[in-house]
Amino acid sequence: MNTTTFRPKQHQVLETVAPGIQFSFLRRHGGGQGLTALVRMDKGARARHHNHPGGEETYLVSGKLRIGDRVLLPGDYLWTAPGESHEGYAEEECVFFVVLPGGL
Repeated sequence: MNTTTFRPKQHQVLETVAPGIQFSFLRRHGGGQGLTALVRMDKGARARHHNHPGGEETYLVSGKLRIGDRVLLPGDYLWTAPGESHEGYAEEECVFFVVLPGGL
C-alpha cells in the first residue's frame, strides 16, 4: 500500500494574497497540476472572483462559508465546474478541504 500521512505540524502553510486566508497544501496530483489543500479563513475574509481550469471540490469542516449565493455549513460539499467564476466569503471563521483537479 502506497500512502502518505500528514500531521498538522508538517503542513506547508502559505498566506495568500487575500488577508485572513491560509492554505495548507497536502498533495499535488494530476501530473503536478492538481492539488489538495486544507484552507482556513478568518471571519470576514474574502476570496475575490476567480476560477479554476479543472473545477473545485469544497467540503466544509467547520464554520460558515458563502460561495456565490450558496451558504455552506459543516458537512456540506460543493462542486464548482471548470472555468466557473466564483468568490468565497467567510461568514464565520471556517476550515474546509479543497481539491483542485486542474490546479489554481
